[in-house]
Amino acid sequence: MANRRTPTSAPTVARWLLAKELRRLRGERQFTSVVKAVKTQPSSLARWESGRADGQIPSANSLDRLLAHYKVSKEEASRLMDLRAVAKTSGWWQSHEVAKHYGTLIGLEAAASDMASYEVQLIPGLLQTEAYARSVITAGAASWRGTEEDIADLVKVRMRRQEDWQARGTPHLWAIVGEAAIRQAVGGPDTMRAQLGHLLDLSHQQNRLTLQVLPYSAGSHTAMEMACFAVLDVEEAGLSTVYVEGPTANLFLDSSADVTRYRRIFEHLRKSALGTADTRALLAHVMEGFTNES
Repeated sequence: MANRRTPTSAPTVARWLLAKELRRLRGERQFTSVVKAVKTQPSSLARWESGRADGQIPSANSLDRLLAHYKVSKEEASRLMDLRAVAKTSGWWQSHEVAKHYGTLIGLEAAASDMASYEVQLIPGLLQTEAYARSVITAGAASWRGTEEDIADLVKVRMRRQEDWQARGTPHLWAIVGEAAIRQAVGGPDTMRAQLGHLLDLSHQQNRLTLQVLPYSAGSHTAMEMACFAVLDVEEAGLSTVYVEGPTANLFLDSSADVTRYRRIFEHLRKSALGTADTRALLAHVMEGFTNES
């Protein structure tokens, strides 16, 4: 169980685990009675227990009052205080203007041991070239009126994510991308040719990446109504969660039922997608088409 493990060194994971611990400790106690007992606001307790991107870490005094109310042992209280201290440390991305959900994803990604992702329309962020990333981010920035400085900063964050991933060698990423993602002329033929060549190179690093393309010929499949999702496993913390990204909402789902459902969806996608050799052959074929266009 996660609540018996040593506190993690990853701030995002520590925050998540602390929230889960606090919800576990409350147990069957009425939410309102706990709020009154520790003299806090309902919104504060809800955020302490959420662990989400908009969550909140309790102050040391607030946590002390809460743990005293729950009558936890000194050893348990010390462990949770240590967990809080780790949760309060800053990740490198916090010096950049990134959305809270994106920061949470980066933090979980940095601590993950394994990750599986599905993208129907885009090359996954960890696998994007800088030119491709800039084109995608620039196009998206039109909807929120991002400046050139905003765009440059987000590109820098994406490249830093990649550098860290390459340096760590973890998590192993199993990525399934829709055929549309490798055919969409993002940034023009030159950018796409370089992007597909980059994917081909990365596909040979099988200790860190398993890459499959889900071809048009697969027909109907289990994720037809989904644009993208990722399943992240943080082994050291006994944590698994699903990240679902959308145009107006971004969700982290960590119930066992949700995680199991998305694992099953991914397994069906894996069986429908091309194997490694066929994926490489299709990438090379599409790349040749972009070469002829330039």
